[in-house]
Amino acid sequence: MSRARLERALPAGDRLLLDTTTLAAYFDATEVTHPVARHVIDELVASGRNPAVVSMVTVMEVLVRPLRASPPGHHTVLAFLRHVPNLEAVPLGVEMAQEAASLRAVYRFSPPDALVIGSGIACQVARLVTNDGDWARKLARHADRIGVCMLRDYLPFG
Repeated sequence: MSRARLERALPAGDRLLLDTTTLAAYFDATEVTHPVARHVIDELVASGRNPAVVSMVTVMEVLVRPLRASPPGHHTVLAFLRHVPNLEAVPLGVEMAQEAASLRAVYRFSPPDALVIGSGIACQVARLVTNDGDWARKLARHADRIGVCMLRDYLPFG
């Protein structure tokens, strides 16, 4: 029943922000939340039910591990980011930087966190999909602008 609960938590048509932990879980089949991340991306995002964005900070972060591997495996990640339907890696722009600066000034977010969330807010996402427990606390004051969907809340998944 976790699948039905997840789909209720991410209503059709809501635009999503996928963070580094979600993509890391998707790429790592040994990660406990992999099935949840796979469902979000393969079934909800790729189908067009829930279009999604990733920030350039997330792009950078998910490329680090494959670039350190021998041989480097970053081409797989780049192909994924370029070709998954309804998933957009959004370039940083002035509007996103302004949102990020506001988050840093008022709430003291770290620069990477501010850029990730600023990107989502500028792209008018409804929810952040994450596996990072700190996001719920950090974004509690922004629940009217961006909700948080924790992957682990839907375990066991099936």
